[in-house]
Amino acid sequence: MPPSRQHDVYPEPGSTAELAEFAALQRRLSPLFERVFADRLAPRTVVVVPGLSFDAELLGRIEGYTHYEERQLTMLMLLKMPNTRMVFLTSAPLDASIVDYYLHLLPGIPHEHARARLTLLAAHDTSTVSLTRKILERPRLLARVRNALGDAQLAHLSCFNATPDERTLAVRLGIPLYACDPALLHLGTKSGSRSVFREAGVAMPPGAENLRDMHDVVNALAALKRHQPMLARAAVKLEEGVSGEGNCLFDYSGAPPPSPRLRDSRPGSPLSCRLDCNPRRRV
Repeated sequence: MPPSRQHDVYPEPGSTAELAEFAALQRRLSPLFERVFADRLAPRTVVVVPGLSFDAELLGRIEGYTHYEERQLTMLMLLKMPNTRMVFLTSAPLDASIVDYYLHLLPGIPHEHARARLTLLAAHDTSTVSLTRKILERPRLLARVRNALGDAQLAHLSCFNATPDERTLAVRLGIPLYACDPALLHLGTKSGSRSVFREAGVAMPPGAENLRDMHDVVNALAALKRHQPMLARAAVKLEEGVSGEGNCLFDYSGAPPPSPRLRDSRPGSPLSCRLDCNPRRRV
């Protein structure tokens, strides 16, 4: 945390001031890793926020979604480096037996030694609000994280996915974020990825992107069939989804052949009526 900051007054999320402060923090990341990455004895602190920063309604459809946070317990393997400290945050407290299981996997490191360098913190909130937002909404929890950092100049933040919320969290902790800049988040969407692949000349399946309504989806399906008459099925995916939510298969069987002028792809046409996606279906 910058020494000039008083009374936990932070720039407004997304403001020019926050973006500038975030950029300054990120400039510390490369020198930090050059210093510590190759040296397993170098002191460092890793703050792990393993929550899924997605739409709350989408998270609510995933049964037991808070347990997804436990997948990043593999990060505990970093504690095999004897001078590494870790702060691991979760929505609900972790069962001690789960933590002990991972720590006993550490090669050549006594369990007690690793556990002394691990700080477990929880928001005690299993609602569908993202874990990062839960942390941001709890000043005392934020303060506990900062107190556990040790030397903030040797710390960085690791998360499941980087959004503007993770950027705000990095600024409020005063440590860089080990992730893609959220300003580039659009490049990680399905449409953004296809655009990047196309520009880079990377081969990818035929498809369409930047579809904004059902009319666009139907037109895209008709165009795919027109260019590949033998096509039997196509995948339709929401721009941003998780755990297969928002994915479905479209079956062309029984659908009328697409007109060169897409007459059959207008809303309400037979082709559009065959698009019946189950938002819980995996593809």
